[in-house]
Amino acid sequence: MVTGYPVGQLPAERAGVTLNSEILSILSDRGADFTHFVDISGLAGELNRGYPGAILIGMVLSRGYVRKIMDTPDYVERMVRSCEIHMDEFQLKEVGTDRLADELTDRLAERGHEAFSQSEGNLTETGLYSEGTRTSPLPHKTIALMAGLGWIGKNNLLVTREFGSAVSMCTVLTDAPLDTVRRSPAESLCGSCETCIDACLPGALKGRAWEAGIPRDEMLDVDRCVTCLRCMALCPWTVRYAAG
Repeated sequence: MVTGYPVGQLPAERAGVTLNSEILSILSDRGADFTHFVDISGLAGELNRGYPGAILIGMVLSRGYVRKIMDTPDYVERMVRSCEIHMDEFQLKEVGTDRLADELTDRLAERGHEAFSQSEGNLTETGLYSEGTRTSPLPHKTIALMAGLGWIGKNNLLVTREFGSAVSMCTVLTDAPLDTVRRSPAESLCGSCETCIDACLPGALKGRAWEAGIPRDEMLDVDRCVTCLRCMALCPWTVRYAAG
């Protein structure tokens, strides 16, 4: 819980305290592991919806959870069969980052700023998320690239030096007066590694390395993907994180 600030409000600005730092404090108190403020003003209007800035909210999957997936190839399938998938850590953190994005959007609106939550629920409700293709106009990982967090691996996921792909993210687009950055995507360190491709039992990954402008379908057959999370957990960068 955020202490001292009523739900639906941001704290009043104080001398020497920026809106960035207030948001950072609030999101950290609410469980976010990292927050980045990104300049998206240079994107096409159909992508940024006319908003100049984005707030990227992230939660990190625990090392123990990643090791569980590594050691149990059918972990997700087991959770589905036992009707316990709603208790899965990845699912909980996906819901958690979405919830933080929705709450932050409301708080920014209370302060008179325009904001748009890119939570799955809001994207679906506004017709911006396609269930058939599992796509939205501006993916969170695109904003993460612009924040300089990492690169897109052959698993079609964001890969970071610190956590590998063991992250859950959501974003808020806004016109709030934030200090934002725009960085070039980190250079891919996947090289000739194909661990994620070998780990993909349904054969959904096509082995293509990411490059700017490449269609997702050239990297991933979304119809074959069963979200087993093995390509996330077995990525050497995720393994390095899980090893602690």
